[in-house]
Amino acid sequence: MKRVLIMEDNVSLAFEWKDTFELNGYEVTLSSNGEEAWTHLDHKPYDLVVTDMFVGRGKGGLHLIGKIATMKGVKPHIIAVTGASNTVRSDQDMNYFLEQARRLGATTSIEKPFGAAELVSLASNILD
Repeated sequence: MKRVLIMEDNVSLAFEWKDTFELNGYEVTLSSNGEEAWTHLDHKPYDLVVTDMFVGRGKGGLHLIGKIATMKGVKPHIIAVTGASNTVRSDQDMNYFLEQARRLGATTSIEKPFGAAELVSLASNILD
């Protein structure tokens, strides 16, 4: 069974994603900030981390992705998510925050809003 760590401070979104992952056979742990997520990562291995770029309290996705980059051994895949809209250049229509996440080591990214099924499908493509 694949293990997924979800760092999302929107409780309803976090539980929607968790339920959908679990219905598809994944083991899921929830976290609401980067410090808590790092504690989980320090205690057991995960195959995938889904991280919101910005959380209300605590350190967000860029911090967590940077910490994962320093891990020794096998690192989890990372899906960076955000609802913050900021483009690098208007002619490229590239989300600045998600581009920075990919540069730090995120496997892929997705901009909110999206459905839980779309997230699980993206995860399945990465993990299979």
